[in-house]
Amino acid sequence: MSKSVKAALIANGIIASAKGVAAFFTGSASMMAEAIHSTADCGNQALVLVGQRQAARGRSEAHSFGQGKANFFWSFVVAVVLFLLGGLFSVYEGIHKIMHPEPIENPWLIVGIIILAVTLEGGALKVALKESGTKLKDIFKTIKKSSSSHILVVLIEDSGALLGLFILSIGLLLSLYVDPIFDGIAALMIGILLLSLSTVLFIELKKLIIGESLDRETIREIKNLVKEESNVLVHINSVRSMFIGSEEVLLVISMNVKDDKLGYEIEQDIKELKYKIQKRFKEHKLHIYVDVFEF
Repeated sequence: MSKSVKAALIANGIIASAKGVAAFFTGSASMMAEAIHSTADCGNQALVLVGQRQAARGRSEAHSFGQGKANFFWSFVVAVVLFLLGGLFSVYEGIHKIMHPEPIENPWLIVGIIILAVTLEGGALKVALKESGTKLKDIFKTIKKSSSSHILVVLIEDSGALLGLFILSIGLLLSLYVDPIFDGIAALMIGILLLSLSTVLFIELKKLIIGESLDRETIREIKNLVKEESNVLVHINSVRSMFIGSEEVLLVISMNVKDDKLGYEIEQDIKELKYKIQKRFKEHKLHIYVDVFEF
């Protein structure tokens, strides 16, 4: 179990319970939307754990490269749950309250829950940022580039949770001092936020599930390393790659080699190349295969 998933699971479990109680006693639609949001997040962390455990089973006769893509599949299920349970229900609740607005009772209970939730969600996000080596300003860049599906899920859910709490706070103030209808509007906006976050997850996880490659810059660096370090290289035909798990990559290099080199020299050169590539890109677990053709 990764620290970020564990922290998010504990935080969301506490927050979901607190928000549910607050929604019951205050009658707030936006608080109910947030309770559903946190409940969905809590269930999602459990699904991520299922994926991590399956991915950790390793190789088998049926899965020659292991089951690393199980992480991607279960994280995709997370996106579906977030879309259906979190987003659509919150939109429905928001529309219902807009059509039938009611004043909020016990608003200070909501304030207390918001403070608790911000503290716990902020702590969970901090753990996720530390685990992924990401700065707060680089969250969107990490979401776009990361192949660690559990990091994607936790970063998107935790940052989304904080945005949801901000919307809840604004909705509370406006419903208390302007018009109760703003409580329903806030719930609707939280629903739209959840639908947007799940769509981002859909897009990023689809890339990984169908076989995303390393980025162009990394491929270029690999080619340059081979050119600099190989003593038998004549020409690089191709460098192909595919993520087969979280930070786990299948890398296939096709190259022409000098025909005056002996077999053991070529074999030793390839062995050293594999070691140097893995050392240079140690953030990935690489399965490197080199196809050689005499030229």
